[in-house]
Amino acid sequence: MDQRMVGHEHIAHEAMWIPVATVATLRDVSSRYLDGDRNLAGEVDAIAAAVVNAAHAGNHTPERMLIALRELWRELAPSQHDRLQLSALYDHLVRRTIDRYYNASV
Repeated sequence: MDQRMVGHEHIAHEAMWIPVATVATLRDVSSRYLDGDRNLAGEVDAIAAAVVNAAHAGNHTPERMLIALRELWRELAPSQHDRLQLSALYDHLVRRTIDRYYNASV
């Protein structure tokens, strides 16, 4: 039986300003990645854009944005095994989000 909790509905307190649809997309992308799908660049870019838009709309600092992503990530992959498997996806998401944040504010 698969014990992953990628689909659970709780949203981290630090990430409550991120749209629910974006969190749902992140859950879906994480599940697909754990199932072996590696063709997710478009979805990662869309998630990054949505997080950045929400951060700018709420006047959140980039630090708060990254803390929110980290908290979501911890809840999406509670096991160490899943976190290790998702590390490359998380790295890609963080890089795209930072790039978009600073490019959008120029």
